Amino acid sequence: MRDLDGGRIFRVATPGSKYSVPKFDLSTAEGAAKALTNPNGEVRYLAWTALHEMGAKAVPALEKLWKGENPRHRARALWALGKMEGKGQGVVNAALADADPDIRITGIRLARQLDLDLIDTVSKIVMDKSAAVRREASIALRFDGSAKANALWADLALQHDGKDRWYLEALGIGSDLHADARFAAWLAKAGKKWNSDGGRDVVWRVRSKQAPAFLARIIKDKSLKDHASPRYMRSFDFHNGEEKNKALESLLDL
Repeated sequence: MRDLDGGRIFRVATPGSKYSVPKFDLSTAEGAAKALTNPNGEVRYLAWTALHEMGAKAVPALEKLWKGENPRHRARALWALGKMEGKGQGVVNAALADADPDIRITGIRLARQLDLDLIDTVSKIVMDKSAAVRREASIALRFDGSAKANALWADLALQHDGKDRWYLEALGIGSDLHADARFAAWLAKAGKKWNSDGGRDVVWRVRSKQAPAFLARIIKDKSLKDHASPRYMRSFDFHNGEEKNKALESLLDL
C-alpha cells in the first residue's frame, strides 16, 4: 500500500549482475560529447549544458559527432552546434541539405527555435521528396501570414496525394490562422486540378470562407465515387457565416 504514496522503481536484470552508475568526464569536450550519446536524459542534459558552456572549444568534438553515422547522435550534435553563437544559420543549412529526412526535419525545428527566416528555410525544402519533411514545413509556416508564406503553403498543398492523413492535418495546422489567404493561393495554383483526391481533401480540411461552396460542388458531382461521403457534410460543422448557409441552401434540391 505504501506504493500509493511513495512509488517504487524496479530494475530487472539477470542474476548476478551488479548495478553501477557510469561515470562521465564532463570537463572535456570529448567526454561531454560522448555523454551526449547516452540514452539517459539526465546525462544528456548535463552533457549539453557542459558543451554549451564550453562554447567554441566544444565545436570540434561536436562536429566529429555530427559527421558520424548514428542519426540520433548526429541530431543531438546538430542541436548543440546550432545553439552555438554565430553558428545557427550555417548548421540549419547543413541540416536541410542532409540525406536523412529526420535530420532535415530537425533543421526546420532548429530554425524555428532560433527564430531564423522561415520563408528562406521552407523555400529550400518545399519540394522535398519526403512527405514528412514537407509536413514539418507546413507546420513551420503556421504563424506567417505573408504572401510568400501563402505561396509556399500552396505548393505544399498541391503535393498532397489524398492518402496521407498526417500530411493533410499538417496542411490544416499550417493554414488555420490564415485560412482564406492560404485557400485562395492554393486555388490560384491548382486551377481545374483542385478537384483531385488530394484537392478534395484540402477543401474538406481548410476552414476558408470559400470552402463551403466547393464542398457543395463536390457533393453535387455524382461522377465522383466519394461525392456522397458523410465527411463532406460533416465538414460544414466547422464553418460559420453566410457562405456556409448559401452552400447548404444550394443542396436542398438534391
